[in-house]
Amino acid sequence: MRGRILTFLTIVTVLFVMPKRLLAQDRPAPIVEAVVGRSGFIDEAWDYFTTVGGGVRWFVTPRLAIGPEGSYLSAKFESSSLIITGNITFDFIRDDGRRPVVPYLAAGGGYMRQKTLVGTGPGATALATFTSSEATASGGIGARIALGSDVFVAPEFRMGWEPETRIAVTIGIRPGGRPKRPTTD
Repeated sequence: MRGRILTFLTIVTVLFVMPKRLLAQDRPAPIVEAVVGRSGFIDEAWDYFTTVGGGVRWFVTPRLAIGPEGSYLSAKFESSSLIITGNITFDFIRDDGRRPVVPYLAAGGGYMRQKTLVGTGPGATALATFTSSEATASGGIGARIALGSDVFVAPEFRMGWEPETRIAVTIGIRPGGRPKRPTTD
């Protein structure tokens, strides 16, 4: 009986004390982002799409952030894709305001809706709109480069499934600013 009470008290301590310590950590302010770049799909040859989008990230720990992202891809022949993902980033180093460059890992997964023109059959000269939906996932690396306390640019490269590649530059705003540099007295 005594062992069960100790186990119960240990579980209660972990559940109620540890989350408070984790949440009490200084976390960077949320980030609002705009994304511009190129995405590539491979079929028989590479098809490249202009990519524009945006997202928001909230830091759940000082180095781990999560948030949604939406992007629109467009190419020739009226081809386009709409991608909605949930992203997670992990900073290699803590963004404590002392370093102008913070490298990170990025991963995301979600939904993609594609639209393109396709032939209507053998011998036909007409084109018809074809749409499809599927899952999408990607992972990659990037680096946030501070341009001040509130603004940064972040080149990023991702590989994945639909699209297979994405090279983009993120322009971000951190409304609360970067963490303040510690002062030494």
